[in-house]
Amino acid sequence: MHYFVKERRTFQGLRVLIVGGGDSALDWALTLNDVARHVTLIHRRDRFRAHEGTLRRVREETKADIKLHWEVKGLQGGDRLESATLFNNQTHEEQTLAIDAVVFSLGFQASLGPMDQWGIHVEKNMIPVTPRMETNIPGVYAAGDVASHSAKIKLIATGFGEIATAVNFAMNYLDPSTSVNPGHSSSLDMTGLQANRGR
Repeated sequence: MHYFVKERRTFQGLRVLIVGGGDSALDWALTLNDVARHVTLIHRRDRFRAHEGTLRRVREETKADIKLHWEVKGLQGGDRLESATLFNNQTHEEQTLAIDAVVFSLGFQASLGPMDQWGIHVEKNMIPVTPRMETNIPGVYAAGDVASHSAKIKLIATGFGEIATAVNFAMNYLDPSTSVNPGHSSSLDMTGLQANRGR
C-alpha cells in the first residue's frame, strides 16, 4: 500500500489500483501509465475534483480503467497484496480485482490543532474572515486554506494574496500610523534607474 509515489520503477509491471478523485490520483494515473502493467482508478463519486485538463489527459492518453462510484471494501493477500474487494456505493455490487499495489490518494484530514481552543470562531473546520482577513478576535488574522470567506478560491496563488492582505492589515492594527497600501512592487524611480544605466 502506498500513499504517494516515490519512484515509478517500484510499480514496474504491476497491476495498480489508484483510489481518489483529486489531482494527485489523476497525476499518479498519468505517471504510472507507461510503467505499470495495468492501472485501475476508482472514485467514490461521479465527478472529479481534479483539473479538467488532467482528467482529459487520463481519459485520452492512458489505458487506465476508470470506475466511478466504487470504493475499497477490503484488501486480500498473504506475504504480498493479491486482490481488492470493491463495492459500488450506488448499486451495492461487489467485485474482486486482482492487484499487486494500491495507491491511496484520499487527501488530508484538516485539523486546527490547538487553534481550536483559542476562542477563534470556527465553522466546518475553517475560520471565517472579513475582507481584511480578520477573525472574530481583534488583532488575529487568518489566510490560506484555513480561512473562509464568500469569495474563497482555494489556490496557492490566492492564498499568497490573502497573506499579503492579512499582514498589511495586521501591521496597521499594531501601528495605526502605517498604511495598509504599501505601494506597488513595480514603483521604482525610473529616473534614477536610467541615470545608473548611463554610468
